[in-house]
Amino acid sequence: MVDTTAPASALQDTHRMIRLGRIGPFLLLGQLAWALPGAAGATLLQSLAADIDPANKVRVVTLIAASGAVASAVGTVAGGFLSDRTRSRIGRRSPWLLGSSLLATVSLVACGLTTSLVAIGALYAVFQLGIGIWTAALSALIPDHVAAKAVGRASAFAGLGFLLGQTAGGVMAGIFVTSPGHGLIAVPWLMVITAVLIAAFVPTADNRDTPRPARRPGKRRALLPPASRDFWLAFTGRFLFTMSIVMVTQFLLYLLTDYLGMSRSDAGGVIAGATALVGVLSAVTTVVAGVLSDRLGRRKPFVGGAALLLAAGVVPLLAAPSVTTVFVFFGVVGLTLGTYLSVDQALMVAVLPDAETAARDLGLLSIGSTLPGVVAPVVGGVLVAATGYLSVFIASLALAVVAAAVITGIRSTR
Repeated sequence: MVDTTAPASALQDTHRMIRLGRIGPFLLLGQLAWALPGAAGATLLQSLAADIDPANKVRVVTLIAASGAVASAVGTVAGGFLSDRTRSRIGRRSPWLLGSSLLATVSLVACGLTTSLVAIGALYAVFQLGIGIWTAALSALIPDHVAAKAVGRASAFAGLGFLLGQTAGGVMAGIFVTSPGHGLIAVPWLMVITAVLIAAFVPTADNRDTPRPARRPGKRRALLPPASRDFWLAFTGRFLFTMSIVMVTQFLLYLLTDYLGMSRSDAGGVIAGATALVGVLSAVTTVVAGVLSDRLGRRKPFVGGAALLLAAGVVPLLAAPSVTTVFVFFGVVGLTLGTYLSVDQALMVAVLPDAETAARDLGLLSIGSTLPGVVAPVVGGVLVAATGYLSVFIASLALAVVAAAVITGIRSTR
């Protein structure tokens, strides 16, 4: 049984480490593979809802996004817990990557083949369930295979992949914004290809003879997160930071068309350009921040500083809403998101108490990224209906400031 009081860096040594240069490209590709359909799907669903039920499109998208985020949260917890305990000829992560990629791909494709909003909502929830399982298993590859001293750089690979996926997803959404059904059919297939590549080329041993983690007293307790103050501070910081961004981006297509008066095709061009800007800037800050974080041995200044910079980026959008300030906001998102993603993953690993439950705990922490997908549409929808988009910008700024304050309270890493 693994000593649950040992720090994460020591616990990582219980797993077989491999060269970062060998696994890094697969971490990048794995994040890109789900981020692309995730980003494209969100915008394409907005466009599809506008075609099917234009009068109730905000309400429809809110319900679909919220149900999808709940399903994703369930997937991260269940997928993480089950993959930790999986024993197979291809290891404990690959079976879940293969299965979740098929589940997510088939579900999103099916969304593009129907005009029933009920069916689309159910299928999108299944898609997000698959995404949750995928991210839990994929995130666990870092503590499984990467030495503690290289976690920041490994997280930079993963963060860069996510950003490239977000960028490519935005471009794909811009291309298909006037024919969303075709886009939903086209975008998810990279997940299946990537799962096969990871199963084939990421070194993993047959673990069928490996004992499962010893059960702690009480079967239900095995499903519970660690009773750790730093664990929950890390969770809260991630939630607030992500919520700050999602509050603005959740209804971006409608913000551009309904609030700024753009046509849908022109709005699609703005979305593609803005996400491309995020990708370019984030690519630089992801690599730089990951390397600097490892060399300095510090995580909190990077993560907290990114949240404060994000707050500053909301100010121009709040003061003078326009296409120009939308691009300013996305430029700041690029600078902050690259830094945050590369170092935040390392911070998450640093607060893990037990390598044997790494996927479960990282899955729980990942809910900090998916839960805003439930809360933001509801809160944002209420704010837009009551006072307009300016109140959404104010809420985004406040959330980013509080996120920075929360991160400073973590004690187990600098």
